Amino acid sequence: MTYFVLFLGLGFMLDGLGVVSNPSPYYGVVVLVVASVSCCRWLLSLGVLFVSLVLFMVYLGGMLVVFVYLVSLVVSVSRDLGGLTCCGVWFR
Repeated sequence: MTYFVLFLGLGFMLDGLGVVSNPSPYYGVVVLVVASVSCCRWLLSLGVLFVSLVLFMVYLGGMLVVFVYLVSLVVSVSRDLGGLTCCGVWFR
């Protein structure tokens, strides 16, 4: 059981590194969802069901709403400017 909990914790930390190191926000949000599910499984293995459900519903739901808002804002601004520049890369 101890190794299982340590394995889930290591998976959660690797998912966190995937969120930080991903340059594209679209793939970053997919890794964020995977990291949240991994953290929920880790919390379930520790026996805290309510905290796991709150993390999944409230935190992940709020983050996805903010992400959708920001993506729609960036798309509308990039249409006005004819493209989007981020870190020296030109996106259209």
